[in-house]
Amino acid sequence: MELGERLARFRDEEQRLGWEGTFVEYFEIVKAHPTVSDLAHARVHNMIMDAGVDSSEHAERKYKFFADDIFGLEKPLNQLVDYFNSAAKRLEVRKRILLLMGPVGGGKSTIVALLKRGMERFARTDEGAIYAIKG
Repeated sequence: MELGERLARFRDEEQRLGWEGTFVEYFEIVKAHPTVSDLAHARVHNMIMDAGVDSSEHAERKYKFFADDIFGLEKPLNQLVDYFNSAAKRLEVRKRILLLMGPVGGGKSTIVALLKRGMERFARTDEGAIYAIKG
């Protein structure tokens, strides 16, 4: 692929992602796609689930979102996803602060970095799009 083609594709993508409109226009988008108005916890949960889930014969879930970077932390990752799932449903847990605790080298910073990079990518998709209301 030539540089000119890549720049044109990038420019088109940026224009598509740089939506601005009135509240009425945004409301029409929300009516067509209600997940657009999801809160932050729901967006994170949707991002993780969008990558896919593998279930083993021991009923242990493995989230593909974390599969390439984190190994052996299935139980804490399941607890993390359960937290976001409950908060996405607007249960009482959404009023809490998520605190990652554990020993040095336990993967806390890696998890946070993965979530951050994942949201940056997910926000560039139709499912995770973020809208700005002009004015």
